[in-house]
Amino acid sequence: MKNYYSLDNIKKIKWGVLEENQPVHLYPIMYPGWYGVIKDTGKILGKYQKSIACLFQGNLETIFINHREWTDLGQFVLKKIIKNPEWGFRLNNRIQKASDNLVHFSHNKIFQANLKKLSNQQLRLLYKNYLDKQSQVYNPSLIPVYLDLYKPHLTNYLVEYLDGQIKKIKFSQTAKECFAHLTILEKLSKVQLEEIALLKIASQIKNKKFTKKELTQETLKRFNNHCSKFKYLGYNWEGPALPDSYFWKRLKDMAIDQQKPSQQINKIYREKQSARKNQTQLIRALKIDSKHQKLLAVTKGFIYSKDYRKMSLVQSYYEVEPLIKEIAKRVNLKLNEVRSCLLSEIEKLLMGELARPKDLTKRIKECIYIVVDRKLPGKVLVDQSKEAVKKLLLKKEDLTEVNYFHGQTACLGKATGTVKIINTIKDLPKMKSGDILVSQMTNPNLVPAMKKAAAIVTDLGGVTCHAAIISRELKIPCVIGTKIATKVLKDGDRVEVDANRGEVRKI
Repeated sequence: MKNYYSLDNIKKIKWGVLEENQPVHLYPIMYPGWYGVIKDTGKILGKYQKSIACLFQGNLETIFINHREWTDLGQFVLKKIIKNPEWGFRLNNRIQKASDNLVHFSHNKIFQANLKKLSNQQLRLLYKNYLDKQSQVYNPSLIPVYLDLYKPHLTNYLVEYLDGQIKKIKFSQTAKECFAHLTILEKLSKVQLEEIALLKIASQIKNKKFTKKELTQETLKRFNNHCSKFKYLGYNWEGPALPDSYFWKRLKDMAIDQQKPSQQINKIYREKQSARKNQTQLIRALKIDSKHQKLLAVTKGFIYSKDYRKMSLVQSYYEVEPLIKEIAKRVNLKLNEVRSCLLSEIEKLLMGELARPKDLTKRIKECIYIVVDRKLPGKVLVDQSKEAVKKLLLKKEDLTEVNYFHGQTACLGKATGTVKIINTIKDLPKMKSGDILVSQMTNPNLVPAMKKAAAIVTDLGGVTCHAAIISRELKIPCVIGTKIATKVLKDGDRVEVDANRGEVRKI
């Protein structure tokens, strides 16, 4: 009988880094994340992902995928979208509906519930139901990721098409520039909605040197409600959520800004209107046919749904934390220990059938979750079985002589500045206004630093990634998917970022 998890078999796969996340334990990446994707996403797509490997080192998690498999999956999705753009529209609707259902469940059934009154059996069922709803978001959401994150299949296809149209009429802008303009979102993201809501509060404040005591009761109440409503935006996988002081500082800055809050709100809406007008003019000028107009609309839909589902997941992670804490209390474990348990172990712990998973301490320190050839539930490797696989996954290239590299344009523009490597919330204090933010892959925790950046450069990501979405909202030049930015650059390096060409150069 074939041993799918032998080292020889694992070596046959050409592994590549997909992304890194921190802080993350086995939950939620392993279950319901990759377990559900490998089990069920193929039912939606018509083609299954078979392999995944996640290396957990403390609370740092690195995801490795099968390079050839993801290339094939991306090409498969591209052909499906080109053949039937309507399928892409339906997929976006499915992702958004599932995201709404998840948030409704986490908020009403968990966050607002009196968990202390529930029995262990009720807690187990509540946790399982939550994870099932989370899987309903994850599973369809990976399809646009196949299409865009590891290799920008749809982006490359559309840029090539636009380049052909540009050459026909000798248009003044490049294909990358036109693509960037044509995929600016018309809808407001959750981050922008929060920005507008805080600006509306700032517009009520007349005294620019105000303190909390000087605010009217109505304004203070609105501010406190704002903090409660939006603090999840910075939670990411495991928190912490944004503190009230973060919103307070921004409120103060908004109030003393030379541009009135009402003017800043109008600017956001004007930019959306201007983008729509510019897109209409570009479509006419380039004579983009109806088929490719639909594909551009699908692309914008994927960009929007990527951010929508990400922030919905983030809100649910924030709102499910009280449930995980209650489970931890009942089974006499710490929060991070419960997050490192498999669902089957949590069920046994709550039912009194297990005191503590035997390898839990080692698992928290370092482990690998791996699935090969869809042999679910996969394996969690510790001790000696982990070391050889870890060595295989972490093969490194010599990049010491690299001074120039390129990636994909996310937001147009140029900037020169000092590099700051910003991967986690702990890195935020070193970011100064005008620095070049370089990250493996940005997430909601890093938005305060992104707002200070003169430009943003990432190792990973496609046109639907977090960095691409936020950089466009902030109008900050951004180059994504360079693969090697954090390996080549270090804090203090001086670089020139030309996002119009997707280039980064040491100077």
